[in-house]
This record gives sequence, structure tokens and C-alpha cells, in this order.
Amino acid sequence: MEIQEHLTAEIGAFCPCTPEEQTAKQTLLALLAEQGAHLLDRDCRAGHITCSGFILSPDMTETLMAYHLIYQSVGWTGGHTDGDPDLPGVALREAKEETSAARICLFSRRILSIDILPVPPHEKHGKPVPAHMHYNVTYGLVAPKDQPVADKPDENRDVRWIPVSEIASHCTEAHMLPIYQKLVRRMQALYARKQAIPGEMLSPLLRWYPSHKRDLPWRQNREPYHVWVSEVMLQQTRTEAVKGYYARFLAALPDVQALADCPEEQLLKLWEGLGYYNRVRHMQKAAQIIVRDYGGRFPQTFAEVRALPGIGDYTAGAVCSISFGLPVPAVDGNVLRVMARLREDFRNVLDPAVKQEVAGALAEIYPQADCGMLTQALMEIGATVCLPNGAPHCGECPLKGICLAQENGSTRLLPVREKKTKRRTEQLTVFVLLCDGKIAIRKRPAKGLLAGLWELPHTAGFLTEEQAIALVKDWCAKPSELRKIVERKHIFTHITWEMQGVFIECSAMPPAFVWADEAALAGAYSLPTAFRCILN
Repeated sequence: MEIQEHLTAEIGAFCPCTPEEQTAKQTLLALLAEQGAHLLDRDCRAGHITCSGFILSPDMTETLMAYHLIYQSVGWTGGHTDGDPDLPGVALREAKEETSAARICLFSRRILSIDILPVPPHEKHGKPVPAHMHYNVTYGLVAPKDQPVADKPDENRDVRWIPVSEIASHCTEAHMLPIYQKLVRRMQALYARKQAIPGEMLSPLLRWYPSHKRDLPWRQNREPYHVWVSEVMLQQTRTEAVKGYYARFLAALPDVQALADCPEEQLLKLWEGLGYYNRVRHMQKAAQIIVRDYGGRFPQTFAEVRALPGIGDYTAGAVCSISFGLPVPAVDGNVLRVMARLREDFRNVLDPAVKQEVAGALAEIYPQADCGMLTQALMEIGATVCLPNGAPHCGECPLKGICLAQENGSTRLLPVREKKTKRRTEQLTVFVLLCDGKIAIRKRPAKGLLAGLWELPHTAGFLTEEQAIALVKDWCAKPSELRKIVERKHIFTHITWEMQGVFIECSAMPPAFVWADEAALAGAYSLPTAFRCILN
């Protein structure tokens, strides 16, 4: 039975158990063998499994509790599983329901305690409930204090934060005090272990990197311009795809001055196919500032690099640590994933506060030398070993001995990322207007999606053949033959284009469009992949 395996493994992992826990565990496992999944239901006469969440603040100094009407005492959150075998999920659900706190997360999937708890007779929704036993499994939870909390009127009142040193003055259930004190000690001990992990990973990671790093062209030297170009290209783009672009870009624009002086059409052409064109526009603006304000020499402090257009904390950290040896981390999705798994951190990695905390923890462990090696080692292990989507190569990881997610079986659940905004879909009719071997293109607006690039003429919605021909007539292109219609799709970050490409032979070339032949489209005009896929 899956839940039986979960309980056995998790409780056994938190040794030494108290004698009371050993008894509770054996009793619960025996009941599971006898009752099976029925033990998850509240109508099980032998008693039933419940789940509690012991909530602490991030610094482990305060606990979020409520006055429970049944027990007439301040205590933890928790409730019935009602058939749900996801025990950590039940603890989390009940904590949110009873406190109305939206931002609560697991501290670990490891069971903190298992206890047999008597429940006095009481009324529930006006109906009497006889005395019975709860076989209670407890998980540690963490919640930021800067969020609203509220009572659940039918169950509790006075939901509030209490210093852990004052629990005894609020809880009137004498048999619960030792349990609460035990949970505080265990969560604080686990917190200390999590805090120590960044320092523990330093030596094995630096030993692993030299013999396992990939041979990448931008690692041939530490020239800041080269590091900068590679880091910007690698944003939202696969490493293998970047290699060719990187070589062509540096061949055409070998230094900051060349980038600053490059004509826009040539610049966009060099970037064609990489997408997110504002990246290279910002790079050119930054290059022009470096030429103007720094005499063409790359600035060498984090603050100066960070202040350049298009450069955020990650890129600034990468350039400053790799090129200048400064102890500043570069925290991206790879690094956040590695740290979330090592520390079994269930916080949302897209929360800026979490990213800032991870950066601060890493900044404290940077060595006096080899700052760039640590930055690249973190990037490398995230890119080649601690892979996303629940598929890490844990057996090959030099950090597996200190990884809490590996120890507790939660690797596939981490990192936690908030749900993305649903991607909007737009339907377009895109025209390939052909005349004397040339194709009609036009310039996009200076602002917005694909700003300032070239495009194929298009209109919103899917047109019928008759509507498409009528629109081309309105453009004065004199359509003579509709040759074919193709279907394509292109996905941006927040929008998907569903396109039907209409190929129409024309007998006129109105000046509203630029008419370019194949050579011009391959050279002078930068046509984004979103439109080029129609031609392909």
C-alpha cells in the first residue's frame, strides 16, 4: 500500500524516534494492514488518520496557531484526510483553510511526528460526535508573517502568531505541550541543516567542475564583452543553438565599439532567429554607454554593470564573478532549481524574495579566489545534472550526499513555480504576395511585439479565400492566382499565433510594401521566425 510505504520510510528517516512515536507508528501500521485505505475515512470505527501542520515563521521563532473550539485551547492546524492519501497535501490544505493564510508551504515532506491523540465528545454542525482516537501525522509548514490571517468561525477563533517561547502560556492541553516543544526543536534543527548546505556544497562542487564542464566557446577566456554576449544570448535559448550565433556575432562585432556602431539592420540580422529582439537592442544601448562614459572599457563594479540597459542581477553577477573575480552570485532558473532541491525548499522560486534570499546565501560562501568557477559550476550542475521536470541525474551528482530532496524523495516536486498566466491565442491570416520573383514585406511599428522588425502583411482572424483576395485588391496588388494556403503556429512567451499563410500571385507591386527577392530576405531584411516559418 503506497501510504504504508510513505509512513514507514518517512518516520524511519527521523531517528531517533521517541518511545511514544515508536508505539504510535507500530499501532498505525498495524491498523493500516487491518483496515487499509478505510483508515483514511472519518467513519472508521477503529479511529482514523488525521494530518496536522505545525506552522513556523521563516526564522523559526514564531508559530501560527488558533484557539480551537473543540479542545478549548490554542493549538496547531489540522484535520481529517477524508480518503485523501496525500498526507502532506492534507496538512497544507487544512492549514490554509483554518488560518486563511494564502502563502504557506511545506518545510519538508519528512514527517515531523506521529501521535495517537484522544478526541473528546463534541458537536459538529449540530450533530454529536462521540469520543474517538486520531492517529495524527504532523508536517512542518512555513508561512511569512506579512500576510492576513482570519478565523474559521465554525472551528476556531483568535488566529495569531505566538513566540515559540510562549506556547506554554497559551496552550491549556498539558499532553500537547511536549509535542509542540518537540516539533519546534526538530524544525529548528532542520532549519540549521538547511542553512548549512550552501557552505557544505562548496568544496565538492569546485572539485567536480573542472573535470565535468562542457567545452563551450564562451569559456575560452574571461573577456567581459564575450561573457556578456554569451549570457544575453543564453537567455531563453538553448546552449547548442547559441554556439553558432555566438561565433557569427563576435566575428562581425568583435568588441564593444563595433557593437555600439553597428547599423540596426545588420544588428537585427545577426540576431535573426534568436527571438526576444529587445535583448540585442539593449545590448547596443549598453555598448554605446560604455563607449561614451567608460572610453570603451567595460565597467568593473557590480553597481556599474547592473546599471547598464538590459542587464539584471543575473547577468551582472555572471560578468562580475567570471570576468572580474567579484564574489557576487548569478542566480537564474538553473541555480534556483539546484538550491531548492538541495535544501528541499518548497517556496515559490518565482517569488523575488526567495530569489534574493538564495542570492544572499550564496554570496556568503563565495571563496576569495575562483569566484567565476563557483558561478560556472552552479550553472553547469543545473544544466547537465540537476535537470528540470523531475528528471535529475542524482546518481551522477557530487552533492547527492547533502541533498535533502534526494534524501526525502521530493526531487520530482521541486522547484515549486507559481502557475504562469495562461498564454493568449491569436489567429492571423498572413499573406505571401508574390510578384516577379519578389515577396511583399513591411516594417512593424517601433513599439510592441517584434518592434521595428520586418513582417509579412497580415490581418487578424482567419479569412476565407474570397475575403483574402478582396483584401489584396484593397492593397492594390492586383491578385491573379491564389496558389496555396498553409497552416503554421508560433509560440511567444505570453501569446500564441495560429496562422494561415495565403500565397497569392500578384501583377502589381504597390509602394505600400517593400518587395524583396530571396537574396534580400536572406541578407538585408531581418524577418523574424514567426513569419519566416510561413515561407518555410
